[in-house]
Amino acid sequence: MRRYQKYLLVMTGAVLFAYAGAAGTAVYGQTDGRLTGQAMVGINGKGETGPGIGLKDINTEASDKEQELMGNIPAASETDSLILVVGQGEADISLSYHTKDDKGIWTEEFVTAGRYGKNGATGDKKEGDKKTPLGTYRFTMAFGVKENPGSILPYHQLTDTDYWVDDPGSSHYNQLVDSSSTKKDWKSAEHMAAMVPFYNYGLALDYNSDRVPGKGSAIFLHCMNGAADTGTSGCVKVSEEYMKKLVTSVDEETRIVIVSDISQLEQE
Repeated sequence: MRRYQKYLLVMTGAVLFAYAGAAGTAVYGQTDGRLTGQAMVGINGKGETGPGIGLKDINTEASDKEQELMGNIPAASETDSLILVVGQGEADISLSYHTKDDKGIWTEEFVTAGRYGKNGATGDKKEGDKKTPLGTYRFTMAFGVKENPGSILPYHQLTDTDYWVDDPGSSHYNQLVDSSSTKKDWKSAEHMAAMVPFYNYGLALDYNSDRVPGKGSAIFLHCMNGAADTGTSGCVKVSEEYMKKLVTSVDEETRIVIVSDISQLEQE
């Protein structure tokens, strides 16, 4: 494997998690070749320690390889903040948040574990396939059942009448609607305020912004419900601790890049 590819496995926090009860315990060093010994934030949102070398201790070498990683992501030239989601098999993911300073130097702020689609990810998303759309996206809004924690993006605190329509036959497909003031023409929709703790905080991706019927709807980055949480219907989710950090950090220029395998970032 090429040197930078080995590094990408480390920098995206590709760590296998074995779960002991609800808390979850990080296991370092998978034997199938996908992962390397590297400390990573636990899926329960708490910092884990282990025999791996911490990113902040690698100093210059880590910085050089961080720039190499970002050099493999076209969207990195368009923004100064980027979220990278990398599939780890089945519904498991690693999510890392990166920022660029005024000198053009990238820094990985954190990496944590999470989940995406129950059936993995796809480049051809369909409504109801329980897959997460691959690609690069922006965020259109922040939302949550909880009060605004200090969002940069416009923040909508969810009410009991908020629904996100997922019926391809509706004129409001892939839109947030207030059912108290919108004439109902949908057969199905997500009752947003009822999705606790998942929607305690969330960010809406601009996926299918043209609202093409059947191409998929309600693709969010949102909270998960502990270590035993399963995959999603298409969203990406991490612990509430990290969702709160992201809601208060990202802006309209932030990109989220979703790949099912780190090799998709390989330069040819």
